Amino acid sequence: MPLDRIDARIIAELQADGRLPVVELGERIGLTGTPCARRVRQLEQRGVIAGYTAIVDRVKLGLNVQAFIQVKLDHHTDETVESFERALAAIEQVVSCHATTGEYDFMLQVIAPDLEALSALVLKQLLKIPGVRDVHSSIVLDTVKHSARLPVGHLANYRSDSGSP
Repeated sequence: MPLDRIDARIIAELQADGRLPVVELGERIGLTGTPCARRVRQLEQRGVIAGYTAIVDRVKLGLNVQAFIQVKLDHHTDETVESFERALAAIEQVVSCHATTGEYDFMLQVIAPDLEALSALVLKQLLKIPGVRDVHSSIVLDTVKHSARLPVGHLANYRSDSGSP
């Protein structure tokens, strides 16, 4: 979806601070409040901005273990994949799931309070989903980089004053 320079700047600023008041957002990108609000609303209506959320520190909530779990299915029928996806939707600890290429079919990002809870999730839930043949877990020791921001610097050749969106 083509975006102009102003839309790209709006997206970059809102990714940095989704609670930014429209007037301040407009000042940062060089628009008055009304046209800025109109552009934000258009980006929301087009689905470019899909929603707003709080970024929560999982460790402060006692969710101390993060793992990436690769899953291999027995068969790749539509029914098996749909059944697997429905089962995952009911598991709150699975915070993301990606269909992948390679030896495994899916990559899950899982958050748990401790290793015991992670073990229970793998052994008592994931491995019991019909069609799951194998899982491979990698526990995260340290997160070197984490961002919920998408790289919008290439949109309309936009770069902020600091050189990055």
